[in-house]
Formats: sequence, C-alpha cells, structure tokens
Amino acid sequence: MEKSSSGSLYVKKKDESIGVFGADSSVVAVLPKKKNGDDTRIAEAYLFAAAPQLFEVCRIIHSILENSLIVTPEGFKINCSDIKISLRDAILRAKGYRKSPDEP
Repeated sequence: MEKSSSGSLYVKKKDESIGVFGADSSVVAVLPKKKNGDDTRIAEAYLFAAAPQLFEVCRIIHSILENSLIVTPEGFKINCSDIKISLRDAILRAKGYRKSPDEP
C-alpha cells in the first residue's frame, strides 16, 4: 500500500484488482485487472489518486497567471493566456461544469 503525497487517497492492489481508497479507507474506485496485464491499471489508479492534488495545483497556477504574462529570469516575456485557458477548462471539467453530452 502506498499513500499519495497529499495523504487523502491511496492505491492498494489486492488479488486481481487495484483499488483507490480514501484516508478513512472508504473505497473510491476499483479497477479490475486487464487481460493483458495490469501495468496500465496501476498507472490509472495512481493518476486517479493524485487527482485532488493535481486539481489544487492547477487552481494555484491559474491564480498565479492572472496577469497572463510571465517574465523569465533571462528577460523573455511569455504570454500565458493559452495556458490559463487550458487550466480553466481543466478546473471547470474537474468541478463538473464541462461535460461531454453522454456524461451524467
């Protein structure tokens, strides 16, 4: 069993499946083993477990990029409006506001 760095979700493998569990040991997701191996399922489980932390990092970066301009130590100016739009879209999707038509 390995806990995520945020401590909120962790991944545990048992028999033929990989689970994602909350800090209180509640089941968040169970990913059954694929026929051709479970390496991708393990990677998917860790991504799932990291999602809350990734979401928070995206929110922090989004707020830092308010002025849409980054100046590097070398003096290069980078317009980050595209990055900000992508982050906003990801944050809205994570909150459930950006869904595909077939999602609940």
